[in-house]
Amino acid sequence: MRFLGTGAAEGIPSPFCDCEACRYAREKGGKEIRHRTMFRLDKETCIDMGADFFQQALEYGDFVPIRRVFFTHTHEDHLAYMLMNVRNMARLRRPEPLELYLPGKGFEIAQFYRENPAICKGLVPRLEEQGMIAFRKMEYFKPFYAGQYRLLPLPGNHFGNMGENSANFLIRNQKGQQLYYGLDTGWYLDETFAALEWETASEGLDILVSECTFGLTEGRGEHPAGHLDAYSCIRLFRELLKRRIITPDTRIYLTHINHYTVGHSALQSWFDQQEFPCKITVCWDGFSFDW
Repeated sequence: MRFLGTGAAEGIPSPFCDCEACRYAREKGGKEIRHRTMFRLDKETCIDMGADFFQQALEYGDFVPIRRVFFTHTHEDHLAYMLMNVRNMARLRRPEPLELYLPGKGFEIAQFYRENPAICKGLVPRLEEQGMIAFRKMEYFKPFYAGQYRLLPLPGNHFGNMGENSANFLIRNQKGQQLYYGLDTGWYLDETFAALEWETASEGLDILVSECTFGLTEGRGEHPAGHLDAYSCIRLFRELLKRRIITPDTRIYLTHINHYTVGHSALQSWFDQQEFPCKITVCWDGFSFDW
């Protein structure tokens, strides 16, 4: 499991930005450079494939084996529609279609792609007919199986281009371990809390992947919508612990971080200073872990 990108929509450094965070990233490099969010579950499966997918394939391994992509929502930093025609232009590829899973109302973007000649040169219907791609619809609160995983899409407190709630994923592997992938979202919705309590009642999550978009940005409120920051993250984690959705043994990984914040080490240092029983890791591009 590897984070191929840990940035938000603008990435770090943002191309047109000369703020302190972006200048520092350009000077420092390394963990300060954040491509747009993408997460690879295994050789064949990833979550999101956004604006930086070409560079991510160069740096962390090609996408030839990928069979399915679960999209959190339809914003361009998570869904780069050019990927469809890029796969079409491959001279030698896997024979089965690349499955593109879209949540709820977000599935409507597939029809928009089909009808809009400005999208992939108007080729989307032909790409479907020829088996290059296949759109799949995900329903919130309805589990399904794909590859070696059971996935339960739950609504996030964030809206995509089609007006859909983002999809956050409760993922169970063949060993019965559970990972929750929670981005993009602000403070969890009541129905999402309830579903997580029900699904994790026996022993809690093994891994929580959480966004921390606004880092150490103050003044965003106790329960912000849209995106979390470090302060609301800690409040959320305490609530999850209280509800026994996570336990002291749960590993927490933070991603989707923008430039309205401090550098990587300062953000990690802040979390290290919090009195919280779980190990919290501020991730960087290329960070991997076992599950």
